[in-house]
Amino acid sequence: MIIQSEELIEYPIVSVVIPSYNRADTVGQTIDSILNQRCNFAFEIVIGDDCSTDRARDVLQEYQKQYPTKIKLLFHNSNLGLGANWAICVQHCRGKYLANCDNDDYWHNPEKLQLQVSFLESHPEYGVVHSNYRNHNRSTNVITEMIVNNYVFEKPLIKSIFAGKFQFCNATMMYRMELVKSKVNLDDYIKYQFSLQDWNTWIILSKYTDFYCLPISTATFGVETESITRPDNYEKVETRFSKEKQMYKYVCNLFPEDLSYNEKKYDIYVNGILLSLAYKKWDYKSAFKYGSTLLLLGSKGFKTKCSNNRIAFYLFCFLQKLKLLITNH
Repeated sequence: MIIQSEELIEYPIVSVVIPSYNRADTVGQTIDSILNQRCNFAFEIVIGDDCSTDRARDVLQEYQKQYPTKIKLLFHNSNLGLGANWAICVQHCRGKYLANCDNDDYWHNPEKLQLQVSFLESHPEYGVVHSNYRNHNRSTNVITEMIVNNYVFEKPLIKSIFAGKFQFCNATMMYRMELVKSKVNLDDYIKYQFSLQDWNTWIILSKYTDFYCLPISTATFGVETESITRPDNYEKVETRFSKEKQMYKYVCNLFPEDLSYNEKKYDIYVNGILLSLAYKKWDYKSAFKYGSTLLLLGSKGFKTKCSNNRIAFYLFCFLQKLKLLITNH
């Protein structure tokens, strides 16, 4: 279902996409931070609600009624996943530039859109611009500045992004819309219901354009106790990475000359995350399970070895807890 007014701005320069699911308590802050932008051009906000189960849709409809010239809503009838939701939103965008802000993030810099549009207008050689950002731990309410404009990435950029050797925040990104719609197969994102929309998009775009990081802070990344990228139980981790494995294969197949699919390496990575979660939970049974899998895969780190010995496991957990207490004090 599409909800929009006849008053919706006709020629926006920027389309801001919010792929939304639940989080009725934070999505208002996200929208407000976009509405508060100071710029000399028009922009639209396209929000896709992925079949929320809380009162998020009520919140979104209230905003759309209050700001009919700026906000367009897309209400999905079933849960499609973040990547598919984002792709559908992008297909409905009309701006020259595309910006993102997830519904637990917000823009603390009211000049974000103006600064980024001005940069892209005067630097046609760049297709993507991002910036420094902040992490906001919503559990402790601690905000940490993240300075990333001085990072030097290995070339080609596509390999650095693929290997995780980068520091980007999705909420800071701005893309040339023409580049996204011509190089990213949005229909594939929908067809395969990708669980993410940023990592794979960065990889694809890095093949065709340079990224530039503005030496300013524009967005705040909301760090929650649990989210799609920080699940807090084993089943959700396994489900998430099963879907992301599909994306992993997808981008490797797109650029076989740059990227190579290594299933063993990926499985080591996933089981390592699961093992860390078991240590966090002081769960020896699960640690033994994932540690044994890692040993079979050929990973023989100290943490892995400790997981196969009950005394060593709990000693490691205790030392981790002690280190955290010392760091926090």
